[in-house]
Amino acid sequence: MAIGSARGPAARGVVRLSGPLSLLVVAPRWRPLSAAHELNSNRSQVVQGTITIPSLGQVPAQLCTWPNQRSYTRQPTVEIHTIGSPIVLDAIIEELCQAGCRLARPGEFTLRAFLAGRLDLTQAEAVLGVIDAKDAVHLQQSLRQLAGGLSHPLQEIRALLLDLCADLEAGLDFVDEDISFLTIDELKSRIEQAEHVVSSVLDNIKDRSVHTEIPIVAIWGVPNAGKSNLLNALSRSSISIVSPQAGTTRDYVSHRVDWHGSVFELVDTAGIEDVPHSATPESLAQNSTQELLDRAALRLLCVDTSRALTVWERNQLALSASMPDWIVVETKCDIEPQRVHDPHAMRTSSHLGAGLSQLLGTIAERLAEASGSDARSASTYTRCTNALQSALESLQLARWLAEHDGGEELVASEIRTSLAHLSDVVGAVYTNDLLDRVFSRFCIGK
Repeated sequence: MAIGSARGPAARGVVRLSGPLSLLVVAPRWRPLSAAHELNSNRSQVVQGTITIPSLGQVPAQLCTWPNQRSYTRQPTVEIHTIGSPIVLDAIIEELCQAGCRLARPGEFTLRAFLAGRLDLTQAEAVLGVIDAKDAVHLQQSLRQLAGGLSHPLQEIRALLLDLCADLEAGLDFVDEDISFLTIDELKSRIEQAEHVVSSVLDNIKDRSVHTEIPIVAIWGVPNAGKSNLLNALSRSSISIVSPQAGTTRDYVSHRVDWHGSVFELVDTAGIEDVPHSATPESLAQNSTQELLDRAALRLLCVDTSRALTVWERNQLALSASMPDWIVVETKCDIEPQRVHDPHAMRTSSHLGAGLSQLLGTIAERLAEASGSDARSASTYTRCTNALQSALESLQLARWLAEHDGGEELVASEIRTSLAHLSDVVGAVYTNDLLDRVFSRFCIGK
């Protein structure tokens, strides 16, 4: 049992139970809206009513029930959908614990789905990828993996290799009878087919793997907002040209920064201007800025406190609260007048060095948070890549042995080795250590 929705106030919250007695625990506390919403232990339902919690009374709720093996975990499962108040959800959890339920461990629902055969290991890891997806690209990759994008071709090739291994071993059993189950050409052809599929899946994984490039932190804003000064101050260099004349920076300037082990590329971009779409230096500079911002892991939006805001700056500040990869930086805080444009911004003075250490610390923290989900996503690709590479090498050796009359016993041995590596990918063979590494990264309730 666990809260299956995000923490914090919301229109709806979910408490999820899984196990043979789930429906029996909830039923005594359930009052249906009408006879049509009575609980039925023989079929899946969505019913309306109230659930009674002694500390709160009757709480409006909707029950989604799976009393048989058609649930996510292939165990009887109940979801209580009710008011998304942390107080209400915690009270329901406390009441159900008193009734004999226990809190789920991180990833336990998905672990049970895996152990019941509902998911294979790559799909279980894809659930984590969906949870952690930070943009549409990562989400689509994880959804494809969850739908079997990796599993289906690998399961097919396992079936092909199992048949091939069976044919080889059958031939070995009848070696004295001079019975041939496979010709050399057919054996080579079937191994090559397996090689092609494994190689294609491996290339696909490598194409989608998480990049390990040094993250880019882009400094942006309107011309003369203090961006170049900020770059020089944060990087402790004079790499960027500083001038009171607006628009001095036409191309981006970068410097690698190492802040207590957090390494990133700090980039000063051309000031944001409204220029015609043509092949002028100004237009090319704007295009370059936008391309770099699209690649940036973090954006520092610079706002000059010594002057009033532009319309563009007002619009960007209105957006900033909903942008987790933005940090608003108020610059020139040593110059009068000093305006506070955003109460949540980081106030800095490049001239005096004020606020720079705090800003660098915040950058490092944000990058660490972002890389955490990347590292979890990368774990699937690392594990799969190593196993698939080993499987491919075994198949290549098997084909070489077949071509050079190395003996069907050795060919069969290499094919069995390849099958073992493929089984590692889909989780057909697994160890407790492997399961711990995968499911310990999940959050509770998933």
